[in-house]
Amino acid sequence: CVGGPVLPQRSRRQLKTSNAHRTDRVKPRGHDNGRQRRYSPSLRERPMLFAMSVAAAAALSTPERALPKGRLLVGYATDRSLREDRVVAACRQGVNVVIWSFAHLEVEDDVPRVRPTFDVDLVRATQKRLEAEQLDVRHLVAFGGWNGPHPDEKLDGRAWFEVWRAWNVAHGFVFDGCDWDLEGNDDASQNLSEAMVALVADFCREAKRHGYLIALAPAESYLDAGSAEVDLLLNHEPRAPWRPGENGFPAAGFPYAGRNAYAAVLARAGMDSVDAVSVQLYEGYSSACYALTRGGAALATYAEEVAAGLSTKGVTVGADVVRVPREKLLLGFANGWADNEKFIRVEPEDAA
Repeated sequence: CVGGPVLPQRSRRQLKTSNAHRTDRVKPRGHDNGRQRRYSPSLRERPMLFAMSVAAAAALSTPERALPKGRLLVGYATDRSLREDRVVAACRQGVNVVIWSFAHLEVEDDVPRVRPTFDVDLVRATQKRLEAEQLDVRHLVAFGGWNGPHPDEKLDGRAWFEVWRAWNVAHGFVFDGCDWDLEGNDDASQNLSEAMVALVADFCREAKRHGYLIALAPAESYLDAGSAEVDLLLNHEPRAPWRPGENGFPAAGFPYAGRNAYAAVLARAGMDSVDAVSVQLYEGYSSACYALTRGGAALATYAEEVAAGLSTKGVTVGADVVRVPREKLLLGFANGWADNEKFIRVEPEDAA
């Protein structure tokens, strides 16, 4: 499978729209020597209480979803995509998986919530238009993004799934699943932690158990069979032989690459918990960018090397070897917005 063109440029800044939903107040229960005893749920209990207050248990039992059959063409959509009405046109041109960017998993005043950076009602209206045209499209919501906050670690992955599931139910099952796109930030201070690896992996497993689709969208350096190093820091220099001050590479370096952090997530979650892994070759100063724009490599040859490396050789994480089956592997390209200097640019016809 080949990942298709993004819609507009994926947001690199955190937007400010919010559709927060808070838990209902919990009524007191029980008495103690004639005095009312109040039940105060812990933070870890609240997601389940929230879920059950939003919808009945039967409504939360959802059928298992599947990706469209055949070739997948994935596009990322943002609030700007909605306002400029670009999503329907992209789907008419073949996009069959839309990933809505981004939503954040936050805790505010001890209440966990999902905060989307797009208008969920407009997303649903767009979906109805696609359904009216009988276009077979799946819709995922993405967590993370460049400069985007990582989920609050006060809750574990299972609890965050319950929060997200209840939010999705409250919006009429608007999303078929989730896309994990945790990245770094401009000041190179945001990394993954062991707790975050566990959070993402546990969320993935729980989501699959309830029939939802799960995708991962690692930057090329975050899942790279060409490197034997596994590290959760996201502030490495690129692996490709860029030289500071040459070929457009910054003289001060570019400390924003990873070393197989997502391999650690997959090792814990298991490939059975993931429907698709989309390796984003358009990472800034990626190995793909160097090979294709400076090294003279052909796109088809390089893409085959990436696919063969991840599906056959894999990445060793402790006692495990993480391999991504070809039927679950997608390659992410950028088109119109990319400069082909820092970000590799691939036209749709060349990726066909």
